[in-house]
Amino acid sequence: MIILRLILPGIVFFLMVGFLVPLQAEEAFRETRIEIGTNKEGEIFFPASVSTNASDSTHFAYLIKRNDQFRVNIDGIEGPAYDRVAKGTPFFNHDGSRDVYIAYKGKKALVVSNKKEQPLFDGIDRPMFSPDGKRLVYRAKSKDKQLLVEDGKSMGGFDSIMGTPVFSPDSKHLAFIGINKKNVSVILNNRVIMKGCENIKEITFSPDSKHLAFAVKRNGLWFLAKDKKTSKKGYQNIQNFLFSPDSSRFIFVAQSDKDIFIVENGIESPAYKTVAPPLFSPDSRRLAYPGLLNKGWQVVLDGKKGPIFKQIASLKFSPDSRRFAHAGVTKADKGAMIIDNHEVRTYDSTGQPVFSPDSAHLAYRVRKGNQWFMVVDDKPGKPYDNIRMPFFSADSATIVYPAIRSGKMFMVTNDMDGEPYLAVGLPWFAPRDGHLAYKAKDKDGWMVVLNGIEGKERFDGFLTNEPIVFEDRLCHVLAVIKKDLHFFRYEVSF
Repeated sequence: MIILRLILPGIVFFLMVGFLVPLQAEEAFRETRIEIGTNKEGEIFFPASVSTNASDSTHFAYLIKRNDQFRVNIDGIEGPAYDRVAKGTPFFNHDGSRDVYIAYKGKKALVVSNKKEQPLFDGIDRPMFSPDGKRLVYRAKSKDKQLLVEDGKSMGGFDSIMGTPVFSPDSKHLAFIGINKKNVSVILNNRVIMKGCENIKEITFSPDSKHLAFAVKRNGLWFLAKDKKTSKKGYQNIQNFLFSPDSSRFIFVAQSDKDIFIVENGIESPAYKTVAPPLFSPDSRRLAYPGLLNKGWQVVLDGKKGPIFKQIASLKFSPDSRRFAHAGVTKADKGAMIIDNHEVRTYDSTGQPVFSPDSAHLAYRVRKGNQWFMVVDDKPGKPYDNIRMPFFSADSATIVYPAIRSGKMFMVTNDMDGEPYLAVGLPWFAPRDGHLAYKAKDKDGWMVVLNGIEGKERFDGFLTNEPIVFEDRLCHVLAVIKKDLHFFRYEVSF
């Protein structure tokens, strides 16, 4: 799901992401506008309500007001009139097969999904879809009770439902925390599996959906409950529950008196003043986490302690899990990039590390004085007034990033500067064949640049945070013309 804002002069619109790749200069592409919505006379349009589905942006929804009534338009079809529609809705599941919004009839609230109204309640929290997008749940209030509702069917009645319900990654299981008369319980698939607790938190499913863990508070101490077993040892606090990607390992951060440490299989790691969230490698074999000592922060990688820094950020493993890097700030307030937890490169400032998909390359931006450089495999590129985070193509052969020099923005591709513009969006690669596109603005408006070639169409804005989507020999994006607020699906065939 993506809820978007727009950037238009005087309204609230903005530039956005896109995709590009080098074509031959003689190659051209065909541009097509498909109108999907417009602001009609007598209507009030709400730009903040615009949303699309995350997978390919093929579905589009927004809210309008006419004759003091609110209506949701989904894919060009206007829904019924309501007294109000909740902020943050409408929105879609990932693939756009389902939509949802909260509407009001007088003081009563209801969920509307795929044109079907669900029961009225005294109040409704923001709905959520399961990972596969097929299930829809939300908390609702009926008189003095709270309910969990799945597609219109209510589960239980509680004094309170705490936090957000949690789906398993395979969408087959649903767990949440219910409270009745100060007794806290865990409900899994509409069955109480733990009750009579002082408190419960950190409901966590494993990536393979076969394991469930959560924290239970009894007699003032926190215990681990995992796979129907509760640990014998309790702690003053436990948090940051984490399964490894293959679900074979499980860790959490615990506190005993003033000591804070990682616990895995009942074994406590060396203690620190505090421990930041840990990170498993993609192959699940390696573990890294930052720990704070009196003299500063250090990263513990595979049980081995790294150098001390004033600050630590952006821990990253390479996709093949063999390499590791993170950013830091030295005691002298210099930026640093730390590679494999022992090689230290210092600059005036550093950005976050980015590994290529094949794990062979490491890139990050750095500042020396007033100039920014992109460092790729320890080699600094050309100087710029500023640069943004780098992106690699799927085959790792191309690296691109936006840069600024003398008030102009352009895309840098493999150390070659592109055409200058007033602004450019982020670069996006096609998933397979290396085509590259991005959004750019010149004096006439916003355009799409594909493979280094400018489109002829100009718009007042694009949807914020929305990518340009590639489908075979076609890419598309949602664009806006300010006059009468016309919305278009802009397609480029190449």
